[in-house]
Amino acid sequence: MTDLSLARLRELGRRAGLDAVGATTADAFPDLIPHLQAYAQRGLTGFECADIEQRVDPRRWYPEAKSLIAAAMAYLTQPGREAARRHPGRRLTGQVSVYAYGEDYHRVLRERLETLVQLMEQEVGHPIGHRIAIDTSPLVDRRVAERAGIGWMGKNCMFYSDPYGSFVFLGTLAVDIEVEAAAAQQPSRCGTCRLCLDACPTGALLAPGVMDATRCLSYITQMKGVIPKPYRAAMGRRVWGCDTCQWSCPENKGVEPSPQTAYLPQGELEFPDLVEILSWSNRAFLRRYGHTAAAWRGVRTWQRNALIALGNCRNPAAIRHIVPFLRHNRWELRASAAWALQRIGGEEARQAVAMAYAQETMPEVREEMRWAVVEAAAGATEATAMPSAFTRQPDGPTGGQPGDAGAGVKAAGSARPTT
Repeated sequence: MTDLSLARLRELGRRAGLDAVGATTADAFPDLIPHLQAYAQRGLTGFECADIEQRVDPRRWYPEAKSLIAAAMAYLTQPGREAARRHPGRRLTGQVSVYAYGEDYHRVLRERLETLVQLMEQEVGHPIGHRIAIDTSPLVDRRVAERAGIGWMGKNCMFYSDPYGSFVFLGTLAVDIEVEAAAAQQPSRCGTCRLCLDACPTGALLAPGVMDATRCLSYITQMKGVIPKPYRAAMGRRVWGCDTCQWSCPENKGVEPSPQTAYLPQGELEFPDLVEILSWSNRAFLRRYGHTAAAWRGVRTWQRNALIALGNCRNPAAIRHIVPFLRHNRWELRASAAWALQRIGGEEARQAVAMAYAQETMPEVREEMRWAVVEAAAGATEATAMPSAFTRQPDGPTGGQPGDAGAGVKAAGSARPTT
């Protein structure tokens, strides 16, 4: 005998403003153990709980739990879809994942789940002990949602819920009452399709349903420190998140738009001006993005990503905006600026980095800047090692920087060709 039927729960979920609601027991998920062990061996990102026992046993998180309620909110609105496809055409613009276009889903979804608890309490006639999680518990929310019957897992490791595809946010509500559990799970619809695996810019999707999360650009744009070199060019103009595996999926082509006004795009958040990002103070950043799910890492992470994106734009007009970051007090910004200037190229960029290299003391940043002095040395070597056949070469030193390879070649004495 349950305290609340599944049909009634779904009705209350709709009244609470949720797009899908289901329920399952609070029993453990032992089938997840080998998957989580393999995931840990590939490398944790730091965003997830490292304790596998906590991840598979809901009662380790909430001991009083009798049922788990999974909820989904769709976030791809029609204006959001149109905005994502309509690039502004400006030369120095970045790109933001669709999920960050509107209000922060953590706050919105938590409020809806709190409303659902209130409606359930009215239904059963007494207070309900509960705990809410939106990306904040050890539990694997996608697995909870799958067992609760509100959708299925794709090969891209994204969760799909009809009729909104994978463009959904998930939340978990643990309660101390018995709610009728879903009778069956929904099967995957991927079939033999592997478009998402082939489209991933970094090869983070190793196999169907298997991801190296440390290679996912969504994670990489949010990680601390400097972006690893192998992923910088692959970032393109992304400054927050990545939607490639979702846009490439046929199941997402004809999905219904989200009815949630909270997730409507606001202003030009979807294609921000990269140069403007570099000029932001933390206060200005929070004024623009503080209400979204893209603000939690702060302005310096955005500026680091904007520097990488400007490098990938390869537009010399960005050089003067990047150069001041060669002397920033944050080392990851200095390193990112040096890489961006190398990517853009040209003598103006090289000279700026060479000057910064002479003053830089941090080995990691010096390594990022070293290309500028290496190129100068290589240029001097080429100039002295390949003299003109028609111009008498001077016998004195080349005048290069002290220690230049070119000066060494000339000191060794390059024979002048005879005519």
